[in-house]
Amino acid sequence: MEEIKSFLSFLKLNAGLIYSIMFCVQDSDLHLAVILVLAVCARPVDLLNKEKRKMISSITDERTNRRRDERRRIQSRRIYARRKQRVRRQMMLLGAIALLVVLSIGSCTRNFLLKRSAQETSAVKNGQKAEGVKAAKGEKGTGTSEGGSDAGEASEASEELLARVKKEAKEAGYPKEIISLLSKNPETVDFVADYSAKKDITPADTVGSIKKGEIPHLLQWDERWGYSTYGTSTIAVSGCGPTCMSMVISGLTGDNSVTPAKVAEYSMENEYVDSSNDTVWLFMQEASQHWGITGYEITAEESDVEEQLLAGHPIICSVGPGDFTKNGHFLVLAGYEDGKVRINDPFSKKNSGKLWEYKKIKKQIRAIWAYSN
Repeated sequence: MEEIKSFLSFLKLNAGLIYSIMFCVQDSDLHLAVILVLAVCARPVDLLNKEKRKMISSITDERTNRRRDERRRIQSRRIYARRKQRVRRQMMLLGAIALLVVLSIGSCTRNFLLKRSAQETSAVKNGQKAEGVKAAKGEKGTGTSEGGSDAGEASEASEELLARVKKEAKEAGYPKEIISLLSKNPETVDFVADYSAKKDITPADTVGSIKKGEIPHLLQWDERWGYSTYGTSTIAVSGCGPTCMSMVISGLTGDNSVTPAKVAEYSMENEYVDSSNDTVWLFMQEASQHWGITGYEITAEESDVEEQLLAGHPIICSVGPGDFTKNGHFLVLAGYEDGKVRINDPFSKKNSGKLWEYKKIKKQIRAIWAYSN
């Protein structure tokens, strides 16, 4: 059926040509008839080419549309990916802000609790001190037995105070090196008890009132500067060297602004403190020059020590294990009297409150320097 329709369509399209061919054959014009036959044969080819061009155009349009749709899909995916990434960043930022808020609240809460604990500790400590003084003085007369009993009670109260401060410091999470001060020297009990409340205070600008030519006694665990950093530690724990230098410079110059904290800062800036937080010996000879003081090494012979001290030249000495330390320590020799020296120990009031036989100290000395201006 389809073939018949095609044939009829062919005849319809080429009816004129077929009629002309028949006319030429009747007139014996074969040349023209052949030309007309070829024309009839060529026409389907033209139609086929037209159909082919239409098909190619259709395919091309389809491919173009497909590529356009694909580009739109790719662009949509890219836009979605960018939006997704932006949302992820925003979520991360919000999470970081929330974490900071939580940490800040936790830190504030911890500081508040530590401060309140320190205040309570200080109040109890002051109460126990008052009771200890009251017991030491005695409420009823001056009997030897009663006085001895009261002194024993005061000593017991002092031991209880040390134990309580140590326990509370551990519970509060104080650094071990701060807590260890109590076992090294009970005089540091107030410093340790006040650690939480005062550890972040700004160090003092001066060492207080001094007189030029007199070497003041300064303590490395003085709350005015003891909490300040020295190396990776604190001046209270590791700053005997800067504290000794502060005593010497402020005494010789009369400049009370040369505090242990400032000397410690100079030491750190110029790398005079090592990885173990020990002050290197070169500091003792060079650092004083920054403040116009000459430092020089001398021998540990008593004659040299006597000569320097009587001339008003204070001495810093490095000592090993013995009466002053189990490891290493710096001391100031501030005076000389009849074979005895007056010591300014930056870690101990007790050691600094008496004269020492130089012969006893000499064997503990590892290095010694004198200073003059």
